[in-house]
Amino acid sequence: MTINLENLEGLPKEFISELKKFDQIFKTNRFLENYENNESINNLILEINNYCLQNKIIGFHYTNAIESDIIENGMIIRSGTEIRNNFMERFFHLFDYNEQELIKEKWLSRFGEKDTESRDFRTFFNFTKDAIFNGGAELLLEYYGGEQIYFPIFSLPKIGEKLKKIGKPMILKCTLDPNEIKTFIENPWGKIIVSSYNKKVNPEAYLVDQDGYQKKELNPKILKL
Repeated sequence: MTINLENLEGLPKEFISELKKFDQIFKTNRFLENYENNESINNLILEINNYCLQNKIIGFHYTNAIESDIIENGMIIRSGTEIRNNFMERFFHLFDYNEQELIKEKWLSRFGEKDTESRDFRTFFNFTKDAIFNGGAELLLEYYGGEQIYFPIFSLPKIGEKLKKIGKPMILKCTLDPNEIKTFIENPWGKIIVSSYNKKVNPEAYLVDQDGYQKKELNPKILKL
């Protein structure tokens, strides 16, 4: 079974029925933190999380890329150095000499050893599409190449405008094994699902989402914007 944590597709009806028992609480609360002392809701979060771990989940990857690259190669795993070298081979002719030197200088100063450890050979996901609306995906969709390319250079005169013209924004929808995803909160899948349900009952509720990453190549479905 594949579960969409945002719209709850794939989640068994039994869990939906359990969630409905708390509708009155959800209608009057906006934040998941408000339920920290509610043992029943916390137990349900844990049960849902464990169910997800036995199945598949949907992840969303925001990018500005060349569509044919994704179709032909899928989402490949590379180091930042490989990503930037490939960019230079394919697209550096779009920049004049001074721009090329400035890009290399900014890359060198930004992508050090610590950044390499946190980014290389990793693909990052969100598990709802809330980042489209809260601004979290804005730069990823606007500038070509991902943060390993654009992050230190997108605000530079003329360079950012050229980056915008290389690829096109897209969302890559991926089916993932949650056991292979590194996340940063406890019981993430249960919390995201409960907050998604909370928002259905109370549109003013805050939607929980987070970054997660894995070190595995994928063949995603392209969702065009």
